[in-house]
Amino acid sequence: MKPFNKLVIASFKQFFRDRTALFFTFAFPLLFMIIFGLVFSGDNDISYNVGLVNQDNSIIGTTFSESLQMVPVFKVSEGTLDEMLAELKNGDLRAVIQIPADVQSTINSGKVAGIVVYYDPAQTTSSQVILSALGQIANEANNIITQQPVVLKLSEQSIQVHNLRNIDYLVPGILAMSILFLGLFGALPMVEWREKQVLKRFGATPLRRSTIVFSQVAYRLVLAVIQALIIISVAYFAFDVEVVGSWAVLFGLVILGTLTFVSLGYLAVSRARTTESAMPIIQLIQFPMLFLSGVFFPIDFMPGFMRPVVNALPLTYLGDTFRQVMVEATPLHPMTVNLAVLAGWLVVSIVLAIRFFRWE
Repeated sequence: MKPFNKLVIASFKQFFRDRTALFFTFAFPLLFMIIFGLVFSGDNDISYNVGLVNQDNSIIGTTFSESLQMVPVFKVSEGTLDEMLAELKNGDLRAVIQIPADVQSTINSGKVAGIVVYYDPAQTTSSQVILSALGQIANEANNIITQQPVVLKLSEQSIQVHNLRNIDYLVPGILAMSILFLGLFGALPMVEWREKQVLKRFGATPLRRSTIVFSQVAYRLVLAVIQALIIISVAYFAFDVEVVGSWAVLFGLVILGTLTFVSLGYLAVSRARTTESAMPIIQLIQFPMLFLSGVFFPIDFMPGFMRPVVNALPLTYLGDTFRQVMVEATPLHPMTVNLAVLAGWLVVSIVLAIRFFRWE
C-alpha cells in the first residue's frame, strides 16, 4: 500500500500546486453560486417605473388609473404625454400608459375603447412583463365594467423607429463580450514572456519597453476591428441584423473599448509571475462582468444593493454604448457618461499598470 499512498499524496500535492486547477475546481463553482444567488435570491422586489397620462376624468379612467397604482411591480408617476415620452426615451421609464379623453364616450357608444401603451422593445424582459400585467388589468376592467369580453383594448406603440428583434439587441452584447475576452486574455502573452524571461532578453537590446507594449496594443486593436467586422458581417448576412447608427462612431467605440480592456488586462496580470497564477485573476475579473453588466441578464432583475457594483463595471457602459449606436436602444446612461466612465477606466488602468507592472 505504500506505493499507492505515495502516488495519491503526490497527486494531491501536484493538484494543490496548480492554481488554475484549484480555481476551476473550488473557486469557480463558488463564484457562480454567489453571483446567481445575489441576483436571484431576492424577495421578488423587482419594480418598474411607468408613466401614466390620464386624459379621461370619467369613472372608467379613474378606475383604470387606481388599478394601475395598486400593481406591486409598478411605480407610477403621472404627467403630460410629452413629459412621459421624453422620460421613456431617456430610459427613466419602462412604459407610458395613456388613457385617452374619449374612453367613456367610446364605451357608451358600444365601441371598444383603446388605451395606448408606449414601450421600448429594446427592454425585452421588462416590456414583456409590463405588457402582460397591463393586459391582465384591462381584462379585469372589462369584467368589472360590463361582464363582457372586451370593451377596453390595449394598443401597443413602440417608440423605436425601426422594426427590431431580439437578435438585434443580442449582437451588441456579443460584440462587447468579445472585446472583454480579447482585452483581458490578450495580456497573457506578456506573462508568458515574463515567465520564460523573454522580456529580460528584450531588456538587453536597444529596444524600448514602450515599443514592446505599444506593438502588442496595436496588434490587439487590429484584431478587435477584424473581430467586430466578422461579428457584424455574420449578423447581417445570416440574421439580417443592421447597424442603425454611425459606423464611424461604432468603430471608434470598438477602439476605445479595446484600449480600456487591454489596459485592464495588463493591470490584472501586472504582478503575476506565471500564466497559471494570471488565469484565476483574469477569471475573477471576467465572470462578474459577464453576469452583472446586462450582457446576459437584464439589470432590472438585480437587487438594489447590487446596482453600485453594476454601475462600476466598464462592460456595462460598453454594452450600453454599442446598443445605443447599433440599434438606437433606450440608454441606461447618457452617451457622455458612458464615454467618460470608459475613458476613466482606461486612464486609471494605464497608470496603475505602468506603476506595478513587473518586467522580470
